[in-house]
Amino acid sequence: MFNAMFEDGTIISVVDRWHLDELKELRKKRSFYCQMCKGTVQLKLGTKKQWHFAHQANFECDFMIERETIYHMNGKKQLYEWLKSQKLEVALEVYLPIIRQRPDLLLRYKQTLYALEFQCAPIDPDLLAKRTNGYLQLGITPIWILGGNRLKRYGPKTFSLKTFEWYATRSTHNDGHFLTYYCPKQKSLALLQQLTPYSATKILANYQEHPLQSLTLENLLHAPAQTELPIDEWLSIKKHWRYKHPTPYPSKTDRFLQQLLYRKQIPTSLFPIEAGWPTNYHYLIESPSYQWQTFLILECLQYQPLHHSFSSQIVKKCLQPYMHRGLFGHRKTFNNLDWSIAVDGFLLWLTQIGYLEKTNSEKEQFKRKRNIVIPSSIEQAFEFDRKYLCHSWPSKNKIFDSRHNKGVKGEKVNV
Repeated sequence: MFNAMFEDGTIISVVDRWHLDELKELRKKRSFYCQMCKGTVQLKLGTKKQWHFAHQANFECDFMIERETIYHMNGKKQLYEWLKSQKLEVALEVYLPIIRQRPDLLLRYKQTLYALEFQCAPIDPDLLAKRTNGYLQLGITPIWILGGNRLKRYGPKTFSLKTFEWYATRSTHNDGHFLTYYCPKQKSLALLQQLTPYSATKILANYQEHPLQSLTLENLLHAPAQTELPIDEWLSIKKHWRYKHPTPYPSKTDRFLQQLLYRKQIPTSLFPIEAGWPTNYHYLIESPSYQWQTFLILECLQYQPLHHSFSSQIVKKCLQPYMHRGLFGHRKTFNNLDWSIAVDGFLLWLTQIGYLEKTNSEKEQFKRKRNIVIPSSIEQAFEFDRKYLCHSWPSKNKIFDSRHNKGVKGEKVNV
């Protein structure tokens, strides 16, 4: 930490303009204390590391989430200096006694207080949510910036996210999610946008990176317009699912789906065309969308008589026990949306492709208009997957590149 206090409560910060000799002399004459636990801290004045204060060895401060690394301290200081260079009202490591928290940076901008947290190490999701709620309790807007060391990339648009990182996401007006990263080694700020999960940990996303000094606070507070994911990215995911070979030790969800398809006499590679799409709020269910959507189609929707109304609650109740058993995981985010909203998004998608029709908006009533499409071959599955995606996504929330929609007619796929 960069701040400590004297016996009388006066704050001292090594980020201020001190000469080395001044601090060495001060260290001989005065004692320093942690603002939070009031325990004694040492002033570290090495030549290879940032000057900082640290607790005595083996002392556990109840308020410290994790020990600060040099990477974290460098990033925090660089962000502080970046904001100061913009003539902004910003303070480092301000202790907030009411909630017993100390954000890395506290900033006032346009009559709004912001708490900037630079998170480089894993943290319990519940603790992150608790800290976020603490700031909101005081009318402070929290902004979580992940360390660049946390960015796990597997391809141009393929990344991995841990559970707690979903709690650090911010959302746009159309429910698009994005994450902010900062790397003190590269001195660059990065955005991960259009977070589109296709498994419990893997996502598709767009990545942008900019030198910190080329940006202003406005760039940090407000994400740029969402760029579109190419249509072929999701089709590649569906192709992977269809080509997926059974493993010797399948997960309980994989085994459950295999048994379901076997009972229905459907090869695992030929699951319904209507399943496996990034529908609205699909991210609220951790399991791959082809799994829970296939389950709902085969075990609930196909049992609804043609042209007879049914409630969306029937569909949600069908999935509920499997969610509670953990067969299909609930991905929690800070806004704490219920997983059932993902079912609403899926039902909306099914109306767009003509499988369902909404009969009563207020009561969320639907009726089934036709049977599902089970492809007869893997080649036909790929053909229908592309056709379904292209003819139904142009008016959606622009997740996919609209240039692939040219020349596609809106006719129904033959059953």
